[in-house]
Parts: sequence; C-alpha cells; structure tokens
Amino acid sequence: MKKFKIILFALISFSFATGCDGDFEELNKDPNNPVAIPADLLLGYAQRQFSNATYGMQRGGDMGACWAQLWSKVQYNDEARYVPRRGVVDALWDNIFTLTVSEGKAMYDLAEADGNTNLQGVALVMQAIGYQTLVELYGPIPFTEAINGAILKPAYDDEATVFEGVIDLLTQASTLLSNGTGSVTASSDLYYGGDTSKWLKLANSLKFRALMRISGTRSVSSELQALVNGGNMFASNDDSAEITYLSVAPDANPIWETVVDGNRPEYKIGLALTDILEGLGDPRLEVYASPNASGDIVGKPAGFGNQTPLPNDALGYTYANISGLGAFYLRPELPAVIMSYSQLNFLMAEAANEGYISGGIAAAKEYYYKGIAANFQWNGIDPTSYIAQENLNFASQSDGRDKIATQVWISLFSQGFEAWTEWRRTKIPALLPAAEAALNEIPSRLYYPTLEPSLNKENYDAAASSIGGDLLTSSLFWQ
Repeated sequence: MKKFKIILFALISFSFATGCDGDFEELNKDPNNPVAIPADLLLGYAQRQFSNATYGMQRGGDMGACWAQLWSKVQYNDEARYVPRRGVVDALWDNIFTLTVSEGKAMYDLAEADGNTNLQGVALVMQAIGYQTLVELYGPIPFTEAINGAILKPAYDDEATVFEGVIDLLTQASTLLSNGTGSVTASSDLYYGGDTSKWLKLANSLKFRALMRISGTRSVSSELQALVNGGNMFASNDDSAEITYLSVAPDANPIWETVVDGNRPEYKIGLALTDILEGLGDPRLEVYASPNASGDIVGKPAGFGNQTPLPNDALGYTYANISGLGAFYLRPELPAVIMSYSQLNFLMAEAANEGYISGGIAAAKEYYYKGIAANFQWNGIDPTSYIAQENLNFASQSDGRDKIATQVWISLFSQGFEAWTEWRRTKIPALLPAAEAALNEIPSRLYYPTLEPSLNKENYDAAASSIGGDLLTSSLFWQ
C-alpha cells in the first residue's frame, strides 16, 4: 500500500509539473515590457537626442556659435576663450555614438528583419548624420569597426575613409528610398511624419553637403552634377530637415531651456555679426538680436574674461549693454535644423561658382539668391528689398566665393556646430581669435574623450599622431 501511494503521488506530481510547463512561458511574459521593439520606435528618440546633443548651449552654443563668433558671452566664458569642459566634450562623443549611430544601426537591423526597406534607408541616413558630425568635430574616429560588440578596442579610421563611408551610406539610403517597401510610422518620425519621399530628398541633399565638405581634397564634380541632374533634393523650405520642439521642458528647444527657463542670459550677440549685418543693411539683425537696455543693438567682441574681468562696466561688456538673442530664437518651440533648403542652395551656389557643377556665375547667383530668400522666409522676413541691393551682387569667382560664404555664415545663426564647421572650411568671414584666449587661433577640432587613452590607447595614439596630436588646433584634412 505504501509503495502504491508513492507511485500515485509521483504520477500526480508529474502531471502537475508537465501541465504547468505547458503554459510557463506564457505566464512569464510581461506584456508591458516586450522583448522585440518595432524598428521605427527607435527613430524619434535618435532624432531628438541628436538635436539635443548638438543644440545644447554648453556644446553648440559655447563651442559652436561662440567659436564661429555669431554669439558672445558676458560672463562664464571659458569655453568661448577656447577652454572647453572636457566632460562636455566626452558626453558629446558618447551621445552621438550611442544615441544616434548605434540606434540607427539597431533600427536598420530590425527593419531588415521586417523587410522594411524604406525604414532601412531612414536608418542609414541617421547613421550618416551621426558619423559625419563626429568626423567633423573630432577628426579620425572609429567607423569600420564601430558599433561592434565583439570589438572592444575599435581602430580609428582616417577622415577620408569616414567621409567616403558616409557618402556610401547616403547612396545606399537613396537607392532603398527610391524603390522602397514598408512604411515609417508618422508619430515616430520627428522630421517628416513618415513621408519617405522627403527622406529621399534629405539623403541626396546630405550627400551633396558631404561632397562639398571634401571638395578641396578630391574631385567631386561628377557626383555633384549627378545629384543636380537627378533633381531629387530639397525644393523648398518645406523639405528642410528639422525638429519642432514643444512649449515646456524637457521637450523644449535647448536654447530656450538654458537661456530662458534656466535663467542664463550671459549668451549674447557677437560683434562680428552685428558689424557685418549693419554693413549690409540686413534686417535679420533685428530678428537675431534683442535691443539692449537703451534700445540699441550692440554686439560684444569674442573673448575677454581672463585679465579683463567680465562683466565689465568700463568696456560696456555688461548684461544690460550687450544685446541678447532675439525673441524669435528664444522660443521654446524653435525648430532644431539638421539641414535646410537655404544651406543646400548656398552649397549649390558655391559648386557652380567653383565650376563643380554646370552654369557658372549665372547659376551661382541664382542659387545664392534662392538661399538668401529661403533663410529670410524661415526668419519671417520679406527678402525682396534686401535681395535688390547691388552690394550683394557679384561678377567674379573670387567675389562670389566671399559673398556666398558670408551668407552661409549669417544663415547658420542658431546652428552653432554647423556654423563653426563651415567657417573652418572656408575661413570666411575673416575672424580674429578671441581676446585673452588660451590659444592664439580659433580651434580646428575638439579633443578626443578623456577615457580613450586608457580604454583604447593604441588606436587613440595612432589617431592623434596622424593629425599632429590631440590638440584643439590640429588641422583636419578637409580644412
């Protein structure tokens, strides 16, 4: 009897165990934390984080707009004197690699598994945006061995390799988006609301910009002309890639979050900008800048704050006397621009002026005036009377080169890093280094992250050596 009870108990236990096992996996699934993420849910996060990283005032403001001398500061201006915070520089590298490039790669892999070739193209564009930003800010970076969990110490690729890789990513993206299948969820896409035709225009417009960036290092004419002939680039301001922020933190524009919500009014207008705009009779000055306490618009020269303390009543470098940013640019909803129709036209103007694409000076002027008009319209100003000014016209290549680059610099007022990058390429307008600065020249790049010499020493050393050292003044190959 005892043996029978033991056998019966064992049979019951086995039945219970196998019955539980049949539903065990279902019972242990958490419906609120799925293990598979829809690919396009990664898109909006990557877009927002990229703009937050580059528009953040301690990054695109202090080390972008101030170094391009569009902005200045009347206090707390170490960065404007070329002493950047190393932690901020480190975080910028980490954020773009992890929140733009890596997210883009994950999005691509998921979209590929789903057979969504349109989303694959979008993911390649996001990776290209991240990689190009990094190579322009730092120089040689990990590319061919980047975002690979099996490689803990990735090699740094030289800048030419990275740029060619970026151009190839955009070429692949254009092919996928031209004949794509699948959709992009509108609510997940902060640039275009899921409109893949606009993503195709962005891929081609970004490719044009990347080619122009390296136009001083190799022939780019045939590739640029092919893009012009293809016609699938930005055609109006509606095509520009930008994020419109919301009205409250933490989803407002980082400029507003710092200057207004964070009560940091030390960010002011640069004297170089006010001088040029006043000389051109440019009405954008009243949009870019706010009147000072006396009702005037006054800019401050770059620098000071070392031997000469800031604020400084004797020199007039005070909160009350130097104009702040204009109300238009202190809106919480101010869009963060990734690339604009205006910028594309200026690049096409330069390409025509330099003979990279057909049309010569006549075509260069047509694109140039379109670029000015598009930027005026974006700023809410009628461009008609300004464009009619004879002092904007040009009849020679050298004069065109100067006037096109000057208008590029003016138009990139809120795009700090892009303004600094374009200035580093053209060196127009002529700018003097900041007064009382730590360097005797405007920086050419950012430092590599402080942990790289410890975590990836051999590859870091090789990369730094290839550009003459890990210095702010080490020249990059496209400059």
